[in-house]
Amino acid sequence: MRVGMVYGPARLGVEEADMPVATGDDVVVRVRSAGICGSDLHYHRGDGEPTRRRAGGHELSGEVAEVGPDVEHVAVGDRVGVEPLLGCGTCRFCRAGDYHICNDLTHPGGGFGEYTMVKAENVFGIPDNVSDDAASVLDCVAVGVHAVQRAKTDATDTAVVLGDATIGLCTMQVAKANGAARVGVVGHHDAALAIATELGADFVVNAKKEAAAEAVMDHTHGLGADIVYESVGGIATTMETAQEIVRPGGVIAVIGSFRESPALDFRRLLRYEVDVRFAWSYAMWNGVPEFKISIDMLADGRVRAEPMITHRFPLDDIQAAFDACLDRYASGAVKVVINP
Repeated sequence: MRVGMVYGPARLGVEEADMPVATGDDVVVRVRSAGICGSDLHYHRGDGEPTRRRAGGHELSGEVAEVGPDVEHVAVGDRVGVEPLLGCGTCRFCRAGDYHICNDLTHPGGGFGEYTMVKAENVFGIPDNVSDDAASVLDCVAVGVHAVQRAKTDATDTAVVLGDATIGLCTMQVAKANGAARVGVVGHHDAALAIATELGADFVVNAKKEAAAEAVMDHTHGLGADIVYESVGGIATTMETAQEIVRPGGVIAVIGSFRESPALDFRRLLRYEVDVRFAWSYAMWNGVPEFKISIDMLADGRVRAEPMITHRFPLDDIQAAFDACLDRYASGAVKVVINP
């Protein structure tokens, strides 16, 4: 089979590799679609030492090609989405359904190849009205589901999402579907903000063209947002913006992974009793896998994935796919998928 390989920062190619063989509770998946996640890009933005390794790809969907003898709930030929989180299964967190904070959490992937092997517990059937490409976005939807659950969004809330990439757009849609009165998106990319509007955002703000805090205050009648979802992380100044625009008694839900600890105005957060809640990945909501909730939301149209998928590439063009992600201003990319 053919797999994507990394040779150094922003240098990728394709090689031949051995086919996986299913044993026990393993499932071999023929990959149909794999999304490029922001976490896939971190290494490629740096000046790390050249290294030859198999590329990742944890946002994936496909068709079951082989099952181990202990697998019962899926069969060869089934269309599936793969939940890329695997805890140890025995610690107190895993037993409580909080496997996303297991100390031994791993991320099954291999989507940037023709086939990959995962555990049966990570495989979920997808309905006929959810495309392979849409199913590859399930990981992003599930992150939004978990963030909304953590922030406890309700019908009285005006929420603002900081970030116009896939996680931000998914979070916006989930917040709307969960009953938020109004949801806005603050970002830097006109093309992505236009998609946000298409997907139901009540207002959008391009922070490159106007002062984000002032614009949000205008949209919230000077009160600020009940909930702010920070979905950027990295080296962004979005936590500063979040603290400026959240209302007294409001909530900041931190989704983005920051490279360095951002500055927090503890005096202001204390004075106005602002809750800062961290939303790491996803797991269970009232005993239901948030990945499964995401499948249901795609299936019934509460979340739409297709408008977010702006670019599709074959596996042979994995370099071009990563290039499009690494320069969103030039490419206009939101979600880029590879179709092995």
